[in-house]
Amino acid sequence: MAVGEIARTAGLPSALVAPAPTAPGAGAPSWLELGRADETARFLALTSDLSRTFDPGGDGKRITAGHAYEGVATAAAWASMCRDRSAAGPRQSIESFADRWREIRASAPAEPCHHVSLGPGDGSKDAVLLADLSRANPDLCYLPVDASVELLHLAVRDLVRTVSLPPDRVLSLPWDFALRENVGALRRLLDELFGPTPVLFSLLGNTIAQFDEDTKLLRLFADELLRPQDRLLLEVEATTRLGDALAAAAVAEYADSPAFGDFVTSALRHHTDLAAHRDDIETVATTEADRALLVKTSYRNHEGQDVLTLPNRAGVPFAPDDTIRLALSRKYTAEGLADMLATAGLAITADACAGTGGPFGLALLMLARNY
Repeated sequence: MAVGEIARTAGLPSALVAPAPTAPGAGAPSWLELGRADETARFLALTSDLSRTFDPGGDGKRITAGHAYEGVATAAAWASMCRDRSAAGPRQSIESFADRWREIRASAPAEPCHHVSLGPGDGSKDAVLLADLSRANPDLCYLPVDASVELLHLAVRDLVRTVSLPPDRVLSLPWDFALRENVGALRRLLDELFGPTPVLFSLLGNTIAQFDEDTKLLRLFADELLRPQDRLLLEVEATTRLGDALAAAAVAEYADSPAFGDFVTSALRHHTDLAAHRDDIETVATTEADRALLVKTSYRNHEGQDVLTLPNRAGVPFAPDDTIRLALSRKYTAEGLADMLATAGLAITADACAGTGGPFGLALLMLARNY
């Protein structure tokens, strides 16, 4: 039975299940999309984050991962960054993904299974997974989850075309998967749709590193999403060691990518009244205990503007030298990654690594809940 038919017979309000909007033009693909979750909590969180007090070090005002990809221009800038030859991390992640997936393919959930993508990005990695999984599992259903409707549609539209995935087996969810209530709702939805059939969850592209409380989020997934038959495919950036020289190298990866600057300033313009450009941002890296290189990209107020207008049109003080953090990332040490997974209650069932040059690399991990 197709996912849309199952959704409609699972007691979901009919108004929540509808064709997703498509680009104009003949032959534009369509698929089913569940209605957006309550946006009130997310909006309040955004305004609260942008109202934080003065902090010249980039730890005050911020645009977090749940809001960093919203808006058509921002989604397009992100897709452009994924194709940027100077953006070493994203490029190497995409180019090496198929080989790394083949190394750990045997540890995927027993088939038949379904795929839930927590943050599909530009859809290129999900295309690899879906093309492979659907060969032996023609009834595979695909549920991409992302708070950014624009990025979600951009990724899924291309996937429906390139993978030839039947649109009635796609159900996109424009939800913020970092919110506990949404994670609980996702688990209930999957139980209604698929019962005991295994699910392969994926969190790719070093997405977990963008969250202040990365371990806490993984713990939430372990506790609320994963059953014994399910698996979580996690991708992270890694470093073999720490130190000032390595921190400078991590900063250079971002500084050398004009597309990254376009992406983060696009998000800032989308959420505030600031006319920021990539020359207005700065990236710094520090050592986060012994667990990771922590990389922060911020906008610093050099314009003399003393009031920042929020999305609700309220104004908050924005003093000279105050900052707005636009992006957060990490490169984990082996010890830091192991400790994070153990604390989150997750066990590695298979792994595959790839180098990006020098001391930095990429790890693709198949994880199970550690009961």
